[in-house]
Amino acid sequence: MSENTLTGGQMIVDGLIRQGVEVVFAVPGHGNTALLDAFVDREDEITVIQAMHEQGASHMADGYYRASGKIAAVCTSIGPGATNTVTGIATAFSDSQPQIVLTGSVHTYLENRGVLQEIDRPHGSNWGAVIEPIVKRWWRPVTLGQIPRVISQAFTTLREGRRGPVLLDVPQDLQAEAGNYEPVEGAPIDLPRPTGDIEAVRQAAELLRSAKRPVVLAGGGVIAAEASSELIAVAERLGAPVTHTFMGKGAVPADHDLYAWPCGDLGSIPGNGVTKRADVILAVGTRFSDRITSSYRKGVTFTFPETKLVHIDIDAFEIGRNYKADVGIVGDAKSTLATLAAELGAAEGDYRETAYFAELQFLKKEWEEYLRPAREADVRPVTNSRAMVQIREALPRDAVWVTDSSNPANGAFNEFPIFEPRTNIVAGGFSGIGFGLPAAIGAQIGAPGQQVVAYIGDGSLLQTGTELAVAAQLGVPVLVIVMNNGGWEAIKDLQINLFGADRDIITQWKTPDGKPYFADVVGFAESLGVPGERVEDPDGVRAAVERGLAAAGPYVVEVLSANALPWSKLHETGWWDITVPAYLGAKRDAYVAGRGF
Repeated sequence: MSENTLTGGQMIVDGLIRQGVEVVFAVPGHGNTALLDAFVDREDEITVIQAMHEQGASHMADGYYRASGKIAAVCTSIGPGATNTVTGIATAFSDSQPQIVLTGSVHTYLENRGVLQEIDRPHGSNWGAVIEPIVKRWWRPVTLGQIPRVISQAFTTLREGRRGPVLLDVPQDLQAEAGNYEPVEGAPIDLPRPTGDIEAVRQAAELLRSAKRPVVLAGGGVIAAEASSELIAVAERLGAPVTHTFMGKGAVPADHDLYAWPCGDLGSIPGNGVTKRADVILAVGTRFSDRITSSYRKGVTFTFPETKLVHIDIDAFEIGRNYKADVGIVGDAKSTLATLAAELGAAEGDYRETAYFAELQFLKKEWEEYLRPAREADVRPVTNSRAMVQIREALPRDAVWVTDSSNPANGAFNEFPIFEPRTNIVAGGFSGIGFGLPAAIGAQIGAPGQQVVAYIGDGSLLQTGTELAVAAQLGVPVLVIVMNNGGWEAIKDLQINLFGADRDIITQWKTPDGKPYFADVVGFAESLGVPGERVEDPDGVRAAVERGLAAAGPYVVEVLSANALPWSKLHETGWWDITVPAYLGAKRDAYVAGRGF
């Protein structure tokens, strides 16, 4: 073929390279064979990494972006190869993380005939309709001439405004067919990010200058916009405590004197303490989900409308969605916060000398005292809190900490210190277990100069643990810490708290004879070529982590962790709206009233 004559697959690969994509996470199948072949001749420009499962491939691309800020591609086959990506793509969509997903599709001339793995009802080749709610946009080109423009549009879409995943569903015949290639450059890789309206920014500055008890709430938009330094500058100018969402953790170092830890149902004493008594809250890049607002119960985390709200977000839909904004600003967090800082002008006096600052320090000390019993408990199995203290002591400051959901992630949210942006990666809005391990592998590939740690439960490992084989094959030096409690502990505790000690169901794993079942995590890892060790001594966690950090490749530390109340209990300081049966009577009434149990 001539220089300007390429197959559809080669056009796609060339488009990825032109857009700066360096890594593709893929699973091979008959539906993407020709597309994968197109990568062979460009392997010095773009790397293809095999995942064991398509969900894992998407999570890897997600973790890669969150750690590095660089977009990765996902390449899978038709049918189940495509549908297996759904949870990964939904996680990225919920948390506004970009990735381009390439799936194989039915030949253009065989569509609607019910060929192998075609989703053919109610329309032929209907995979795009399945995924439509969880991508920003999707395309299915039917001619070679459409491919260059579709690639350009896809990258513009995933980068502009509120970022997110996109899908390119590629018919198998187009992957192999050759034709004339004329690349479309489209929008630049670094799109300009809009600054909020200057009049609105001035109104916000006026409101914040007059505040006596201002609070800054950092959401994931701060991390996405790389706006941490601008956020800190505004907070220091105002002397405002900074709390955060799941996605906003890391926007402010945990050792900054204005850091207030998180707010919400799993928030902290200082986080909820300052938010519910604030007179003005500056919220940046957050959608005010139920987990951060204590299910919108007034006075638990927030006290709107008595508290005034300044809300900055790149997505206008989020402003006023859950709380009316006194000043709403549609704009990029970085440029808008910089403009706001300029409008605020110089500070008057030192915020460290104010009574408000002293109050924050008191609340932070109270939080440390609240956590102390769990952190110092001399019990076996070890509490997650005590284990996390030892893990943090062993890790470098810039280690990338990856969690997903359930007890490990929820405990880490409100008590594990994070010091830098892009070093806290969590399945925030979709909150699915199984994210942690593959995302950590992707993050380690994306940030090879930093140590990446997956901190997950045994349930999470049993969902996507086969991706350890990828780490073994590549020698990726990711450290995987598995808190093994022999069941779905977070849900078991929830069942006991809501319904009673005798009403937990399918959350404690057991053998046929009724004995507790604990997965042999180290044995499983070693069977896939990853060394590891089990820790049963509460004082042995740090040393095991240090051995894992010294390993040349991947390493698993299995920690037997508390699986009974009160030591398995999370540190809730807010309220979360869970349906409670009416037969519980007064107990239900107390919970619904927000008084807990």
